[in-house]
Amino acid sequence: MISDRLVDGKRLLEAIFPPECRPTLRWLRDQQKRGTIPYIRLGRLIFFDVSQVRAAIALRHTIKPRR
Repeated sequence: MISDRLVDGKRLLEAIFPPECRPTLRWLRDQQKRGTIPYIRLGRLIFFDVSQVRAAIALRHTIKPRR
């Protein structure tokens, strides 16, 4: 299962977003630089945990209804 392992940026976008509304790798790198998406650096390689990134996106981009 892809959500149980570390993946690179391209596979992360494939795992989280459907093809018709998938953001670019440039968007992902921008979010990484801003610190809004968690990542793991091993030397010069960058990996992502799909479940952690999915949770971070849901937490940051979910709009709460007004009461």
